[in-house]
Parts: sequence; structure tokens; C-alpha cells
Amino acid sequence: MSALLRDAVVVRVDDDPHDYRIGHLDSIDPNRPHRVALTTMALDNTRNAATTCTDLLRTFPSIRCVLLTGIAGGVPAPQHPERHVRLGDVVVPVSGVVDYGHTRERAGVAEPRRPLGGLSMAMLRAVRRIQQSAYTGAPPAWQEWLLPAREQPMATFARPPATTDQLHAGDNMIDHPAPAASGHVDGEPKIHYGRIGCADVLQMDEKRRDDLATRHEVLAFEMESAGVAASATSRGVEWFMVRGVVDYCDRHKTDRWHPYASLTAAGFTRRLLADCRPFPVWRTVTGSGVIALMSDQQADRLVALLDEAPPLDLPRLWRAAVGNAVPMPAAPPDNVTDLFHHLLGVNANAENLPPALAAAEEVATHCDSRLASRIRDCVDQVALQLQIVEAVRRRRGLAGPRAQPQPPDPAPAAPIRPCLLIQIERDGIDQQACEVRYWIQRRSDSWDPEPGEPRRTTFQRVERVMQEAIRHAESVWRDGQGPFEIELLLPTDLLHEAVEWWRTELEEPAPTPLCLDYPIVVRSLDRMRATFRHRVWADRWKALWRPPARHRLYWGRPATDDSLDQWNAVLRTDTEITTVSLGTSPERSEGGAELRSALNAGVPVILWDRRVPLDSSTIRLIEKLAEDEPELLRDRLAELRRAAATAADQPHHPGRHLALLWDDPERTVYEGPRS
Repeated sequence: MSALLRDAVVVRVDDDPHDYRIGHLDSIDPNRPHRVALTTMALDNTRNAATTCTDLLRTFPSIRCVLLTGIAGGVPAPQHPERHVRLGDVVVPVSGVVDYGHTRERAGVAEPRRPLGGLSMAMLRAVRRIQQSAYTGAPPAWQEWLLPAREQPMATFARPPATTDQLHAGDNMIDHPAPAASGHVDGEPKIHYGRIGCADVLQMDEKRRDDLATRHEVLAFEMESAGVAASATSRGVEWFMVRGVVDYCDRHKTDRWHPYASLTAAGFTRRLLADCRPFPVWRTVTGSGVIALMSDQQADRLVALLDEAPPLDLPRLWRAAVGNAVPMPAAPPDNVTDLFHHLLGVNANAENLPPALAAAEEVATHCDSRLASRIRDCVDQVALQLQIVEAVRRRRGLAGPRAQPQPPDPAPAAPIRPCLLIQIERDGIDQQACEVRYWIQRRSDSWDPEPGEPRRTTFQRVERVMQEAIRHAESVWRDGQGPFEIELLLPTDLLHEAVEWWRTELEEPAPTPLCLDYPIVVRSLDRMRATFRHRVWADRWKALWRPPARHRLYWGRPATDDSLDQWNAVLRTDTEITTVSLGTSPERSEGGAELRSALNAGVPVILWDRRVPLDSSTIRLIEKLAEDEPELLRDRLAELRRAAATAADQPHHPGRHLALLWDDPERTVYEGPRS
């Protein structure tokens, strides 16, 4: 892979033991190559794979897909030539990976507990394109795939002589099926699509190999994908795998085919990415050294708007963007969007304004007011990120009467506190079972949570699993400065649980409620996963912090009022509402309906009393809690809960029953747009 990478540079990062090569590989879009971070695992097992993947994703948080490329042991099938795997062939797990080392024993038979999820749909679509090409008769261009970009042969990775591809049955050497029957071409690898088996087992037993292959319908065996899958999916990142076959998982295995099989896996990976659309990540312009102005998602949105612009004089537009110092390319662009892509690779001018943005500003002056406003909104977003708002304002001052007002100053962001985010999700079949995942945020400067090991457990033991997560977090925070918080990421049907009163120090004589040691809030797992709700959620969050930052309260319905439609309509039409106080607990149908309506409307802060419908004393208390800056609400509620723990009338103290959903859309652990 290192030999096939373009423009590669070596990068070393503090607090990360791995070396990385950063470079480019072609995508299906010739103007937007994939930007790739490449590293190599030190050892071949699932634990090391998980650790390496976790380090990779922590160092490069914008990664959108993890590709595992390497070698595997193949499963020969001389009695079924169409499935026969030979040395140097490539196996692609389009049907998934079987974690046969993670099993459930039942009636003396070991069964895999669950399939490895998270395979990249983008990669599967690219595989389908390659398969479609094969169906039309286009032969695999292996000679092109297996050479580096500089097109020099690599003798180190040469294909071994065919006589070294020896197949055995016990101690006897047997013949391979005829190439015409197995679909092989002399001197070239064959691509197999199917299923791969994974476990921390180096397979060298012919009988065991065939038994597992028959039971699980696998074409090859390897030792890393389960670790990569666990690490990547815990961060909401897709993954995929390509394997080159080096042996037949028997006692006759040698290392002779390792270099060539590594190359065939790397070559197919290169082809796979060439048929895959570029992911929406930050990039550099290939070969220019120019840092990307915007994410691919922002660029796509701006290009879509530029496509709506009327026909323009392109040479004049070029001069308006860069002046006369930089001539137009020898092959001039055919339209505005091509010109925009060219300008992404040109450095900013003396006014500190990138030419691509200058061109977008110039296009806006020739558009109707609606389209011009949308183009300038996109430019404003990029300008705020690059801290060049003043340069954009100066440009608009030169643009004449069509120029729009300067963009408003951004609202202050909510402060980031170190926290432990714990996700609890009910099992889809066994309602007494659940899965617990957690992420540790150790820093205060940026949101970069580190995943822990997911655990399956029961609700009876969930406090014990949470205690392990808390102790892990405390060991990470031991040299840090608080306050430290715990956020519970829950599906809607669990949001009513009094999680702040769940306990830790369970082995001690007096287990301690969580709320005595930490501010506790709940968050919506369903909304975090529903990316189609993120825009309105982010808009409400911004309204919460827009100067003057304050809660804009909306009260739940009285117990006698059943007009949910009208209540919901007011909530939807008044986009300045940031905080909802439910009329009753979500455990009741009325409160549950209000909760779902508030979540769907994007409300980031929701309070409720778990006891009874709102009364006058609770209303006054909530008004008091929410009367100042939004950030104080969590601390005031934490104080109220601590007071409840020491109160003589604890069962009746309001701090025992008030719940808070505090849901920041910028603090996500699943894929989705961020503001």
C-alpha cells in the first residue's frame, strides 16, 4: 500500500506510537482523490488490531472509513472448482465476516454469538461496480493495479513460480482443478467474493479448516477484522477488508507467497477506492500543498448553487478572482463549477482571500437575490472557519450595491467539560438484557471522546458495568482538572429512568448514588442516530447560545388539556424555543407524547418531574433553575440533587425527582452532520 500511495509523507504524532503515511489514492471523481492515512500493525491479533484502529481514529478524527488490507489463509475446494481458492488470489467479504472465536456453546456445539457489523456500504457499492465491469466482459487490469503510480516494477513483490503453489491432502500432494474449471488465468490472481472467518487462531489444521469452512461458508481465515470492527463501529465509523491468500491453513504453510499476496490485496484495494466516491472529509489539493478551504460536503453544496448561476464571462470571472498575476490554465474551464475547482488549488491573494471564495462572491453579484444570499451564506460559513471574515467583508465592499450585509458574529459555543458518555440500549429480543457502550472525553478544548470496550449485560447488572466504565474514566482523568460529568445516552423508552440515582461503589457498605459525585444528564440516542433531525436540533442549540444566551421556556400541557396537536404546532413554529418543561413524566402517555414531540422539534433542553403533573411549586423551582445563563442549569440541578440526598424528607424532595435532558448536537459519537 505504501508503494501505491501518491504524494506520501511520513507523519508522527505525540501520544500515538504509530507512524503514518499520508497521501492520496484515486476515487471515482477525478477532481477529488481520497486522502489516506496508512499505518501498519505491529502484531497479528484482534486486540492489537483494535488498539491500532482506536489510535488511528483518535489521531485522525475525520476518518470516515477504515480499510483493513493484508493477508489470509485460503480454503481450497478442489471438489468444487468454482469455489477453489489459490495462492495469490484476493478474497473480499461482501457477505460479511464470521467471528468464530466469539461463540456460544449450546448442546456441545459452538455458534458465533453475533455477526460483525459496520461493513462500509460505500465500499460494497464500489465492489458491485467492479463486478458489473466483469459481467460485461472487461478483464481485470491487474498489470495496472499491481504497479505503483510511478509505474516501476517491484521485484520484491513478484509472483512466485506456479510450482510453489502446492496443494496437499494430508501428506499427499494433489492437483489443482483445471484453470478453465476454477476460473483462473495463468499468472494472475482471481477475485473471490463471499465470507471470511476471524479469530485469534493461526489455522494449521486441514480438517479443522474444512469443518469451519463448511459450517460458516467462509473462503479464508484471518486474525484482525474482529478487533477493527469493534473499534471502528464503537466510534460510528464504517470499515471494510481485502485479503490476499498466502497459504492453505495447513501444516505445509510457508511464507513464500506473503509479498505477492500483500501486493494483490493492495492492488485490489487501490482499484476498489478508484470505484468509490470520495468521502466528505477535509482534504488537501493534490500536488499543490494548498490546504483545503472547506469540507467536501461544503464544496458540494456551494458547487450545486454555482450550477444555478446564469452564463458568465469565464475569463472575466477568473481575473476578478485572481487578478492578472495567475494566467488561466492551458485547458481553460468550460463552466463556472470547473473554474471553481481549478481555483481551489490557487493560494490566497494579498488580501488574504482565497480565489475560490472570491470567485463565488463575484458569481453572487450576477445572481438574483435569493441565489446570491444562499451562495454568500456558504461563503460566510467557510470564512468563519478560516477566520477571514474581514477579508470577505472588504470584498463585498468592492462588489457594489448588490453586496449583502456583513455576516453576524457567531454565537459563543457551549463550554466543553471532560465527561463520561455511557450508552445503554435494550436488547431487541431479550428485554431484560442490554448493551452498554461508553466514551471518555478527557479534554476541555475540543470534542474527541475515546471509546471503551462495549459490554452485553442485564439490567440487574448494569450498575456494575457502569461502575467499571466510571473507574476507567477516573483513571484517565486522574491528572486532570474538573468538573467531570456523566451523560447517559438512552433510547426514548429509557429516558424516564432515574439514572442519576443509580449507584457506584457497589461492594462497599453504603453504595453511592452517581449524582453525589457527578452532574448527571440524559441524552437522546434515537435522535443522535437520526441524522435527518440534526439540522433543526443544531438550530435550536444555536438559539440557546445566541446573545443574550438564555433559556426560552415552553411549558407542557395542563393535566386536563389533551390538545397535543396545538401544543406541537406552537413548538414547531416558534423556533426560538430552546427549553421544554414537560407537563408530566414521560412514563405517562401524555408526558411521553410531549417528550417525543420536543425531541423531533430539535429541542436540546428538556426537564420534567417524575412524580406528578406540574404544580405551582415545581413551576417556580424550574423557573429559578433556568433564569440565568444556560450553563448554570446543570450545576444548579446537581446541587439540588445533593441536597435531596441529605434531606430528612428525601422521598418528597424535588431534587429526588427532577430529570434533565441536556443534548448538545456538536457532541456526537455517531455519523451525522455537525455545525
